[in-house]
Amino acid sequence: MKTLTIMLMMVLLAPAVLAAGLEITEIGVHVDYDDAYTYRIENRDRTDSASVPVANGSKIAADILPGSNVTFTIRAANTFKGENPTIKGVFVRTTIQDIDDGSDLDDESADFDLGPGDDYRYDLKFHIPLNADSGTYNVVIEAEGEDANGTSYSAEVRPKLEVKKQSHDIRISKVLLNPGVIDCERKAKLTAEIVNAGSNAENQVALEFKSGNLGINSFDKDIALESSVDASDEEKTHAKTLSIEVPSFLNAGTYPIYVNLYWKNFVLFDQKIANLAVRDCASAKTASKQKKQQDTVKKQEAVEVIQPSEEKNSNAVSESTESNLSPVTILMIAGGIAIAVLAVLAVIGYLRSRPQ
Repeated sequence: MKTLTIMLMMVLLAPAVLAAGLEITEIGVHVDYDDAYTYRIENRDRTDSASVPVANGSKIAADILPGSNVTFTIRAANTFKGENPTIKGVFVRTTIQDIDDGSDLDDESADFDLGPGDDYRYDLKFHIPLNADSGTYNVVIEAEGEDANGTSYSAEVRPKLEVKKQSHDIRISKVLLNPGVIDCERKAKLTAEIVNAGSNAENQVALEFKSGNLGINSFDKDIALESSVDASDEEKTHAKTLSIEVPSFLNAGTYPIYVNLYWKNFVLFDQKIANLAVRDCASAKTASKQKKQQDTVKKQEAVEVIQPSEEKNSNAVSESTESNLSPVTILMIAGGIAIAVLAVLAVIGYLRSRPQ
């Protein structure tokens, strides 16, 4: 039995041991929870960290929830010594398999070189999807590179990552304010979407839009959301849209609108803020007028550029016409005129010399 155990451990550690010259020597995991998590769990840090044994099948001992941010810190080392080769173009890749509705999440580092005995640490960050199912997922951590002769080196470790669901876990998954800036047309729409990411069904969820300055006080309660374990997206989500009309007398400025999500209709679980920027209508009209004036000036400048060109073309036509009369042609015309004048004078003289 002891022999079998030793052989099994050798198999598990084989990828790290056999990585000739290139090894993954350290794996760390840091988890950062979103604001909603701090509303649900009191007296608990927003972060969690764990050091992961560099061995296949090792478990990442950190609480990883849907919607949390997970950072893998991976140290890769060139275990060659002395005059042995530098490993060039090394990169580290991490893949979390099948976690995104059956698809993988993966990321990789930039390239770096490792001289003999050198190591390098790199962070790879992931956002765990809100729709991730609870359970254990395979993680593949790889390092690859090659020396100057083209010889490849690689190392691989496959730990396990567990996603946990809270019993009660409701979130604001989306907030959209359209438009975010208003002036003369003082109307906007605010849309919020909430989701049940927990394992329990909820039937007393409240969603609130609130802004004292804007006169917004909208509260919907007893919203039902099915458990995220078996429900479809439509059954575990709820959306609300509120039309906003800002009074014309309200001064220009930026006004926050609070989107609050309550469990049991009164326990605050999540909060988001949408900022509505209100501009003075007169300023907006002035800006619009200035823009129109600028457009008009640009059009006039365009006309002024064209007019000299047309005048130049006209002069060119006149000059071209005049230059078409050669000296010979001018003499012939002058001679014809002179002959005509002499003929008229001869007729007049003849008429006068005739006897009466």
